[in-house]
Amino acid sequence: MTTTNVGVDARTLTGKRSGVGNYLANIIESGAFDGYTVYAYYDPTDGNRSDIVVPDETRFRWRPCRCPSFVDRLFGPIQPIWWVNVTLARLLERDNVDCFFGPNFVQPVAFDGPSAVVVHDMVHRTLPEVHTAAYRLYLRVFLAASLERADQVITVSENTKHDLLRYHQLSDDDVTIAYGAADDVYQPRTVPSETRDRLCRAFDIPEQFALYVGNIEPRKNLASVLDALAVLDADARPPLVIVGQDHLVDEALEKALQRCPFREHVHFTGHVPADELPLLYNMASLFVYPSLYEGFGLPPVEAMQSGTPVIVSDRASLPEVVGEAGLTVDPADTIALSEAVARLWSDAAARSEFEAKGRQRAKRFSWDRTATRISNVLNSLSKRQMCEIGDTTRREER
Repeated sequence: MTTTNVGVDARTLTGKRSGVGNYLANIIESGAFDGYTVYAYYDPTDGNRSDIVVPDETRFRWRPCRCPSFVDRLFGPIQPIWWVNVTLARLLERDNVDCFFGPNFVQPVAFDGPSAVVVHDMVHRTLPEVHTAAYRLYLRVFLAASLERADQVITVSENTKHDLLRYHQLSDDDVTIAYGAADDVYQPRTVPSETRDRLCRAFDIPEQFALYVGNIEPRKNLASVLDALAVLDADARPPLVIVGQDHLVDEALEKALQRCPFREHVHFTGHVPADELPLLYNMASLFVYPSLYEGFGLPPVEAMQSGTPVIVSDRASLPEVVGEAGLTVDPADTIALSEAVARLWSDAAARSEFEAKGRQRAKRFSWDRTATRISNVLNSLSKRQMCEIGDTTRREER
């Protein structure tokens, strides 16, 4: 059988990787595209940046996919729309791609071959206030158009699938669940004292602390953590280390910091290099993640796999991901959140219990299994393409 040519929107693999980029990188490494000829398309300008480096760990056929300069000048912020629907669409046709895989919600509206798209969350519908009006409109229009044309939709949790079916006219069979997973570098380990001291100095953090990892934005609900810590007595209150970059302005967090009586015990590290983040998980006494909405929620899985006990909100996919292996609380209930923090901070037996449960729970999530599910989707698309080619050939022979 002729090898199927798969086109992949690989923009998120270049530059500083996001959660979508990490998802794509891990399914590649785990073999989701093995056996296919893959054309990986990326924007070499990426917002006029000049430091784009094409990943060298894959054997894909990399295709720079640059918008015309006049598009950048005239359209600016909506350049990605042109990139996907005009520039990328033309190259898919030029390369005679048989099917398309879109790991980042959308596909070109003009592509009429078999396709699959990954929907990582439905925040723009379930929690619209955390996005700009322009971004909400973009996803409403182009996600809907992509879902209408896609042969298969992939989501990263049952909850995201439920939300997707709630807002779009899809059948249950149209949607495949392919969970995320933690990288193998997240494992329980002993952090040598000299390494611990170096990290404490480098990030200006204490030796013991509660940890949060993720973007800083309103839906992460970090203000509730500060309010919960404020309820605790000073000698029962852990220092808080917040790892992540500013993503959207979080006015509630800024106000919480202004009224916070223990501001000197709240530490913002910004971005932490990938080789040092696993160490911070192991140094932390507990992990807290009171997010109002997550499509999957990778940081709690990283924490569980590292042997760090977790506290998460009881919203969206987080109970599905954590199960009984962590403490789940109403993120709007300050007292419940403070009690959960106090329990894991002060009770060594509870920490040990949830460390063991978390490590076991994290085994449910595997990039190999996720890659296999996506490979099965690609196999289905490939078979459909071969059938269509066969039907066309038979009609021409008649």
